[in-house]
This record gives sequence, C-alpha cells and structure tokens, in this order.
Amino acid sequence: MRKSGLVIMLATVLLGGLAPLFVTVDEVGADELTGTEMRPDRITVSCQYPSASGAADTQFMFDVSLMYQLTDLDPLMGEYDTGRLQSRTFSFELTAPEGWDVFVAESSWKLDQRIKAMSLRALGVPTNIVVVASAPWWENIQPGEYPITLKVISDSTTDTLNLKAVVSAWYGIDATTADQRLNAKTTAGNPAEVSLKVVNTGSAVLDKVSVSSSRPAGIANEQWIVRFEPNAVKGLAPGEEQQVKVSITPPDSAISGDYYVTLTLDTEPALSDIEPALEVRVSVVTRTQWIVVGVAIVILSFGALMYAFYVLRQR
Repeated sequence: MRKSGLVIMLATVLLGGLAPLFVTVDEVGADELTGTEMRPDRITVSCQYPSASGAADTQFMFDVSLMYQLTDLDPLMGEYDTGRLQSRTFSFELTAPEGWDVFVAESSWKLDQRIKAMSLRALGVPTNIVVVASAPWWENIQPGEYPITLKVISDSTTDTLNLKAVVSAWYGIDATTADQRLNAKTTAGNPAEVSLKVVNTGSAVLDKVSVSSSRPAGIANEQWIVRFEPNAVKGLAPGEEQQVKVSITPPDSAISGDYYVTLTLDTEPALSDIEPALEVRVSVVTRTQWIVVGVAIVILSFGALMYAFYVLRQR
C-alpha cells in the first residue's frame, strides 16, 4: 500500500507540473502573456523621396512608409511571437503653409478618400500611405521650397517626418484686345489701330514680351505694314498688365475685302504653355473720294449715252 500510494503521489506531481506545457498559444491572450500594460514599442515614419518639385498647379505626392514594432522582441524568437502582437491606432497630423491643401490617402489610386487615422499591429513590416499636397496656384505663389510636416501620433509613441514641395517657376501670359473685339476697319494705305492687352498669368517675372505678326501678301510686292508701340514689354511681373498699340496698314493697292493678321506673343523666358495668338480681321473699304469719282463716272457715262441716243434719233 505504501508503494502504490507513493506511485500515485509522484504521478500526480509530475502530471501537474507538465500540464501548462500542453496549453496552446490560442488559449492564451496577449494580455495574459504580456500583462495589462502595452509592451515597449515604437513607430518609424520614413520616405524614400521626401522632396518633390513641380509647377504651382502640381499635385505633390509623397510615398510614406510606416513601421510599427515592439522593442523587446528577441530576433530569434520573433517568428513565434508574431501571432499575438499588440496593436495601436495612430492619428495623422499635417502642417503646411497657409492656403495649402494637404491630406493622407491610402494610395495614389484612392485619393478620393482622406485618412485621419490608421490601426497598426506591431508586426515590424512597413505599411504604405501617401501624403498629398496642393498649392493655392491661383494666388500666383512665388517659386521656392515649401515645408510639409507629417506627425504620426499615439498615446506613448510618435514620430515626425519632414517633407518638402519645391514650386518651380511657371511662365504664362494672356492676351486680348482692350475692347474684346478682334476686328478693325480701314482704307487702303491708312493704318488701323488695335490696342492689345497683355497680362502675366504665371508665377514669375517675364523679362521680355514681344509681339510678332503674320501678314497678308500684298499686290505687286507691296507689303502690309504692322508696327508695335512699344516694341517689347520688359519686366512684366505676375498679375501685371500692360498695353501694346498695334498699327496695321494695308498697301495702297489693297482692294476692298476682309484680311486676317495673326499676332503672336513671344516671351523670355519661354512660356510653360503654348504661345497665345490673336487673329485680327481687317476690313479694307473703298475710300470716299473714289466713291465720288465712281459716281461721277457713272453719271457722265449715262449722260454721254443719252446724248448719243438723242443725236442719232434726230438723224
């Protein structure tokens, strides 16, 4: 009896000591293994290309990587601990220059949904997001570097990423006539006056703005004459407006009719967009004195005809 009792007691002790080894990981929660407090962790925010450049109307996009991981993991045991790692919710805080529109998106293909926060598990693998920034280009902002800051925040861990949008100069110009009309009337040999309004719609100063023309071909090598006053506008600042007087003179031999003169604007530096061009219709009408001469010729011809008819009738 004593031996059997001793055997039973030893078996009970051995089985009781080995029982915890047969408990599976699924039966034990993260809180039971790590306690009620969160384990030491950190969030790392990085961007391979933290600087982007473009014109003022560019939508700047930055591919950002988030990595959330525990700091007390044994690298050799990490693969056994992955299934029960803790998670946190991180909020995104963006700062940018006044007037800029900045937000976080899941990817460059889902820009219609703006993300304010994201839940991450401490798996130690990167999660990608996109920071999108748009400048108030309609305010003709100056070329230069504009800082953008992304802060990823949780209760006890945070990280900050500094980004930079480089706005390059954009050269643009708009041209129209002062009275919004693209036609003029004159007589052969006399100039038609057109007032051209030029506006710098870009974000940088235009060193020089000049106007050139393509003119109709004259008769007997007589050419149309197109003059500009001034010949060039210099130092045209963004938003600034200047006027150029255009004088269009058809040759003396020009017959009555409608002619087209194309005015093209050239700039230094060259425009970022296509060069604007205006097509002006010039109507050449007959001079008044020639009308009088023509009427007189008709009257004299009619009188001569009537006189001849009268003489022939008397015979």
